Amino acid sequence: MKVTFFGTRGSVPVSEPEFATFGGNTSCVMVTFADGRIGLLDAGTGIRKAGRAIVKAGIEQYRNLFIGLSHTHWDHIQGFPFFLPAYDKRRSLTLAIGGKRHAVPDLESIFDGQMQQEYFPVPLDGMGAKMTFWQPDVKEILLPHGVHVRAERHPHPGGAYGYRITEGERSVVYCTDVEHGDRIDAGVVDLARGTDLLIHDAQYTPAELKEKRGWGHSSWEQAVHVGLEAKVKRLALYHHDPDHDDATLMKIEVEAQRLFSNAFMAREGMEIPV
Repeated sequence: MKVTFFGTRGSVPVSEPEFATFGGNTSCVMVTFADGRIGLLDAGTGIRKAGRAIVKAGIEQYRNLFIGLSHTHWDHIQGFPFFLPAYDKRRSLTLAIGGKRHAVPDLESIFDGQMQQEYFPVPLDGMGAKMTFWQPDVKEILLPHGVHVRAERHPHPGGAYGYRITEGERSVVYCTDVEHGDRIDAGVVDLARGTDLLIHDAQYTPAELKEKRGWGHSSWEQAVHVGLEAKVKRLALYHHDPDHDDATLMKIEVEAQRLFSNAFMAREGMEIPV
């Protein structure tokens, strides 16, 4: 597998030059599997760049282009209207949110709602690609070509899901928008245990977290504690606060690496072989 970061920012995109090193687009990660097939995680503004990359690379995955969502807060879906492959009539897309105890009653209506004429000139059903909205009420999902996905709900206002994606003996865990509370969530640790790469919410500093209880996010320190407790091989700190510029994130990365040498700040455009 290979992981490519197309959007690493949280809450809202930013474009000032002092944010360029780590990137200003909101959540989107591409996973490339051994046979060259791809899947996407979240559809923040980073999915626009992902779509352009798919077309430029000539990836002819016309069936079952899979987009898995952690949840449907705006910064995780707002890029979809600009996703170029969705305008290709040859393509079939599956947009999915998996896991038990769904907080989302109708996934299609959420995507349709943000593309009503009051907000966007092209309606969802006018994009072109064939779309399937899938909400399996299960924790274990077997995708084509032997890819296994485990989905677990974790604490976040409105609910959110973390995913463990396994191909062969390699795994990636995607766990963003999680608020641990006073103790590290045991379910998150269990989901991440022994994974090759953990991508974990790290929006706040420990000091900021004290002031933002109930906002639904983790500190970078909590992310490191999950990585250490779960004995992950590498930890990507993710979902950067829109007020954290490059200088701030570089300082945090140094602090995090003092505790866990294989921790790093996710950067837009970064590719990680797994």
